[in-house]
Amino acid sequence: MTPSEENYTTEEFDYRLLDTGNFKKLEQFGHYRFVRPAPQAIWPSSLPEIDWGNANGEFRHHKGKSTGGGEWIFRKPVPKIGWPLRFRDLIFTVHTTSFGHLGLFPEQAPNWDWIKTQVNQLNNNKPSVLNIFGYTGASTLAALSKGAQVTHVDASKTSVTWARKNLESSGLIDYPIRWMVDDVEKFLKREHRRNKKYDALIMDPPSFGRGPKGEVWNIETQMAELLTLCKNVLSDSPKFILLTAHSPGLSPLALKNMLIKFLVSPDSGTFQYGDMSIYDTGSELYLPNGFYVRFSSHS
Repeated sequence: MTPSEENYTTEEFDYRLLDTGNFKKLEQFGHYRFVRPAPQAIWPSSLPEIDWGNANGEFRHHKGKSTGGGEWIFRKPVPKIGWPLRFRDLIFTVHTTSFGHLGLFPEQAPNWDWIKTQVNQLNNNKPSVLNIFGYTGASTLAALSKGAQVTHVDASKTSVTWARKNLESSGLIDYPIRWMVDDVEKFLKREHRRNKKYDALIMDPPSFGRGPKGEVWNIETQMAELLTLCKNVLSDSPKFILLTAHSPGLSPLALKNMLIKFLVSPDSGTFQYGDMSIYDTGSELYLPNGFYVRFSSHS
């Protein structure tokens, strides 16, 4: 396995994980600092309490719950409309949400670099890339910025609107992008009926969710069906696939096995898999946050 361990400079990424411990993390998003839950940070914190107390705000889950909604407790002003956050040549807008997110998952940063490399290595062949559960579009923009033709799918209109704003701020408005506000499984079935095929696939499915009609999504019980639908819309020789997940019931090896069983043969390319993580500058440790598997047919 290959842990996804990167330590970006401030010139490369406007994000910093400043400290972890006591089941929390202290983060810097641009000019603003926040304290958020970190269930795997079971060790003591490294920085003095005054550093944690100087955060602009802290997100706390509702009592008795470790996931889902909660509330922000703000100690210093934070722009309600958000603020820019840069990763290399991409510029995102981040802001606080009712679920404790800020519209960007920093542990995915090494994957954005990997996506750019994969598209670059295709020598301007403009691969068709499908990004499902695309959220606010970081992976979409990474692929798009290097010349891919991207279809971005998410069931949330709010997330797709946010992704469009990130596209504009990154100066990619004239690039070939197709936005779809749709249920992912319904979209995949419709694309299959149209005999549509994609060269590459990016997916970060949620661990759990509910649809507008009360439908329940559980990654561990429904992943097989989802991957079967994905297989129907992939070309016979996919160029690259990125699958990430944050469910504690899965593992990097389980994700790799899923790709082999459902999407690609084990001898059709190379696989990388491991923990996603973020470098903690306070403790000089890496905080694990989810898993990934990458497949490439050309590297």
